[in-house]
Amino acid sequence: MENNRKNRNSSTRNQFFFLTFAHTILDSYATLFPHLQPFLLNKFASIGARNSFAGILISLYSIFSSLGQILFGWLSDRVRTVHFITFGVAFTAIGLSLVGIAPTAWIVFLLLAIGGTGVAAFHPQATTYAGALAAEMRGMGIAIFLTGGNVGRALGPLVLLFLPYQFNNNLNILGWEMILGLFVALLVPMVLKFEHELDLTASARVLSHGGETERQSFWHVAGPYFLPLLALFIIASLRTVTIAGLENFLSIYLDDLDYSDQKRSLVIALYIFAGSMGIMGSGWFLSRVNTLVLLLLSLVVAPPLLYASLHTSGIAFLVLLFLGNMVLTSSVTINIILAQMMLRGHESIAASFMMGASWGVGGLLNLIVGALGDKYGLPIVLDGLVMVPLLVAPLLIFLRNQPDLSNPKSD
Repeated sequence: MENNRKNRNSSTRNQFFFLTFAHTILDSYATLFPHLQPFLLNKFASIGARNSFAGILISLYSIFSSLGQILFGWLSDRVRTVHFITFGVAFTAIGLSLVGIAPTAWIVFLLLAIGGTGVAAFHPQATTYAGALAAEMRGMGIAIFLTGGNVGRALGPLVLLFLPYQFNNNLNILGWEMILGLFVALLVPMVLKFEHELDLTASARVLSHGGETERQSFWHVAGPYFLPLLALFIIASLRTVTIAGLENFLSIYLDDLDYSDQKRSLVIALYIFAGSMGIMGSGWFLSRVNTLVLLLLSLVVAPPLLYASLHTSGIAFLVLLFLGNMVLTSSVTINIILAQMMLRGHESIAASFMMGASWGVGGLLNLIVGALGDKYGLPIVLDGLVMVPLLVAPLLIFLRNQPDLSNPKSD
């Protein structure tokens, strides 16, 4: 009995770490897009419409990669198959590895759709399984899982683009580098052997009927939490306008300032890595600091730091940029866990709304950012963009009755 328990715990731990590794690999490919944007704009956009065309690309990618998570979240709550993760890794590697060498804008759109679909297929189910595999350490487990993805987002593109940069920006090399992603995709069904008895719920909210269980309908569960869920979603979406907007338009902004390709990629990597540190740190702080206080600090402290970074240079620019994004992303884990606690029994849908739909809406709103950038200039628009989180801070009042994650007895 003792040996069986140890073997089961070892298997669960190995699956959790492989799932986190797969997340790192997937997001390494998924985040090639911001690094490749200047190449795509130079190839397909006119000088006067660079930012608008960038907004179109960002929005299209967001529709498939982020809003698509709603569909896959719904499917994942009904179909328990590891192949959402398998095809998620494969499609992302294929689409994003080839986008830089696409011969026409329409092929770019198609490849972004393929890659985005892979991102959408992976995240809802993988996030739910990560929390379930972490069991009673769900908060820290999800934070580690998300951090794995963010490390991939920060460092993966630097690794994948190292050879193309060394060979005069030869993006054809990226086509060969999809092999790593395809290999990991093949390993997924071999390593991830999810047991049927694995508890996927944040906690059990089911109705008992003669020893069997029946899950409550989504609308029955969500109804009492409409306002706090809406507040969480708006906060997540507008926070994402800033996070994703800076991630994508910062590349163009630095390109306009004549940063070299490698230096520009390093700055973007630093910015994204700061996000991973914010998410990882939240896994520690959310068990020690009041949840609403953490959310409030995230929304009101980050904007002035990011604003100051855009008006400095050198080391000060990098430090302020790092601190600003680290503080802003520290509330991402809180949003996911609170939503999953409200929507118990529908955790994949909860994750898809907080991760996918919010990023989709945030990405779509970057259409406006791009258009305004062409009209008023990107520096002015970025100044306004970093202040957006301040606008949603008052919505925290709708979360005042939700559980304090630092106090387990409040659930």
